[in-house]
Amino acid sequence: MRRFFWIRLLIFLRQSRWGFALIALWFALGTLAFHFWDHLPLRDSFLDAIYFRYRPDSFWALYSFWGQCVLFGIVISIFMLQALQRYNPQEGCRMLAKEMQDHVIIIGYTHLGIRIVEHLRRSKQPYVLIDKDPAAVDDLIRDGEPIIVDDAKQESSLTDAGIERAKLVIITSNNIETALLVTKRARDRNKKALIIVRCYLDEFTEILESLGANEVISSSKSAFSGISPHLDSLGAVR
Repeated sequence: MRRFFWIRLLIFLRQSRWGFALIALWFALGTLAFHFWDHLPLRDSFLDAIYFRYRPDSFWALYSFWGQCVLFGIVISIFMLQALQRYNPQEGCRMLAKEMQDHVIIIGYTHLGIRIVEHLRRSKQPYVLIDKDPAAVDDLIRDGEPIIVDDAKQESSLTDAGIERAKLVIITSNNIETALLVTKRARDRNKKALIIVRCYLDEFTEILESLGANEVISSSKSAFSGISPHLDSLGAVR
């Protein structure tokens, strides 16, 4: 939660801007009313309008009563908005994801995806995770991490993940259709990002590269990388 404090503060201010604008408008109208009605200097009118001074007259009493109603209503509305977000933590996490900059986007909370997210959290690097299984990412949602609970094939998911601002996209999904579609859309919308795809089907490697993947890690490639040192050692023995 603390890691994204300033982003959360920015989201709060953005969401509450109309409430703060109404409060400022009320004080401005009050200042003008005291200035023209009671013929007070602007400085004194402003102090009266923001309740820093008390005036024993009927106009100030009327202004004070209605002002408390207006301000109380606006403040309650702001707190209700925040309460609704806490009631729907998925929406709050999605809003946080929309604010990420120069981040990593991970598609799929698979075994590989879990390791990548854990690494990024430890190193405090900005990231967004997209996964459609709410149960799988429940702990991350509870922690208030930038998670989008949605199907990555939905174009809105990449939009909310800030694909145009991402510096790295890692596709760990086991669904080949997801890998193909997301690779294509990610490359179309971000020409500079590095795109890495984990693909279990070797025959799709060239297709993914043609769609814009910078690197495709296939099952046979990763397996061979682990076996090759042993093969080399056998050759050295001979």
